[in-house]
Amino acid sequence: MDSVDSIDSLGFEPRPRAFTVLIPRALQPFVDRLPSETRQRVMAELFRLAAQSSYRLSGDNGSFTSALRLEVADCLIRVEMDVARSRLMLTQLVWQKFRS
Repeated sequence: MDSVDSIDSLGFEPRPRAFTVLIPRALQPFVDRLPSETRQRVMAELFRLAAQSSYRLSGDNGSFTSALRLEVADCLIRVEMDVARSRLMLTQLVWQKFRS
């Protein structure tokens, strides 16, 4: 009897891998010092980007930026995407109030 791979025989497509969000230890004190509402908005945006990255990678469109700079709740943030590890990493955080 021939061996049949059940996933191949049923026609399942591989599911997109979930992206994790990494905040390096060096940046964690800056995140902790943000006001609660600002921190929540920054974290929500990071997780939204992670979910969007996972969705985009599951389709045919694999061409999008691996580093991204954006402004959220008066914070300038930089995020890098490591596709091989399915990880979104916060690499820079500058809150406008910190600079004042």
